[in-house]
Amino acid sequence: MLPIRRPKTVLAVLLVLWAALLVLPGNPIPSPFATTTTFQSVSGPVAPTPELPQPWPQSVALDAARAVSARFTSGSTLDATLRGAGLRGSNLTTMLGVAAEAINVRRIRPGQEYQLYFDSAEELIGFRYQLDRQTAWFVARDDGDWAAVKVNIPIQSRTTFMSAEIVDSLHRAVAAYAPTRSSVNDLIIKVGDIYGWDVDFQYDLRYGDRLDLVVEERFVEGKFIGYGEILSAEFHVNGRVLPVVRFRDPDGVGSYFTPEGESLRRAFLRSPVKHSRISSRFSMRRVHPVTGIARAHRGVDYAADPGTPVQATAAGVVTEARYGAEPGRFVRLRHGGSYTSVYMHLSRIEGGIAPGTEVKQGQILGYVGKTGNATGYHLHYGLEQGDRYVDPLRLQFPAADPVPTNHWGRFVAQRDESLETLRTGQANRTAAVAGAGAGL
Repeated sequence: MLPIRRPKTVLAVLLVLWAALLVLPGNPIPSPFATTTTFQSVSGPVAPTPELPQPWPQSVALDAARAVSARFTSGSTLDATLRGAGLRGSNLTTMLGVAAEAINVRRIRPGQEYQLYFDSAEELIGFRYQLDRQTAWFVARDDGDWAAVKVNIPIQSRTTFMSAEIVDSLHRAVAAYAPTRSSVNDLIIKVGDIYGWDVDFQYDLRYGDRLDLVVEERFVEGKFIGYGEILSAEFHVNGRVLPVVRFRDPDGVGSYFTPEGESLRRAFLRSPVKHSRISSRFSMRRVHPVTGIARAHRGVDYAADPGTPVQATAAGVVTEARYGAEPGRFVRLRHGGSYTSVYMHLSRIEGGIAPGTEVKQGQILGYVGKTGNATGYHLHYGLEQGDRYVDPLRLQFPAADPVPTNHWGRFVAQRDESLETLRTGQANRTAAVAGAGAGL
């Protein structure tokens, strides 16, 4: 560590800067992920303090002259916390008794959040203990007596339009504008689930492609907690325009369709592994990396991190789930239409996957490994049609069933509302270009 030549001078400068910060307006420091250009609120602002189902703890919080927010530290107790806040004598005893009947004080853990509320005379009038994101205990005065109530804090949502233009990566395009890092991956997964049958996110994306979305943003007490459902979208990919709308049927089941009512789902998924890259394609003559012998490679290799889940590309029945010298741990499925799929080199096979088991499309079969004759972590995915292997990347599979006729009127109403919101957002869109990266 370098010595400070003039410690008194440096200290004086720091004190001046600190004092200056104290008198600056209380504007929050903007997040590096915040934006004012590509996210456009459609349904209005979110109330910073939503109404709680129980009125009196809400009024205590709103009427308090001062509030202190903190977290329990290692070794701290509720008794010591309240004493430190100035509560004494019978007042402390009464409040602790009420709190102990409601809250298991022995289960208070370091890092859990609490708030203390004071009146204008600096008397403690309320205590809030946060169990989780949507649940809290309030211990506060109710008509002069201490009382405890458990409140469920509602999730609020608003509809937002987003437009992300791609330089080289959908992930980077979204990351430039999403409010939090975790919400980036969440939104990317949602987009991948919608467009995974029609778009290869490793190879189809081009500079200048654009994704427009109408998506729900979710909040708890005014704090962004993540994304809800994508209500409509339009993906401009390599010269193609792919609009979709979400339709919720009378049973509450949501699916995605084109505006004409055609399903986006296909009989087979494009890839059995999310967030992977193709390391070797289907070929009738490939030099094997272990043996060095040129022979046919009747499948597609997906390189991915060890332990990455492997999903069934279509519904089917397990015919084999075992270990083999060359394929390592593998699973073979029989599907309708004379198709069979195989998943090789798994680190382990998911529990319950055994011959005779019926699986759904997208169900986890096992996890990426390098068992058998393999040099690195990857999944070998093969697809047979009849008695011959075919290239799964070149096949065009039929779509799932369209919107049922008896639901058409309901679909049209939802479609028109979603598309109107999407078109309004596009008309007001501000150009946005995001940085560098690669892949989904």
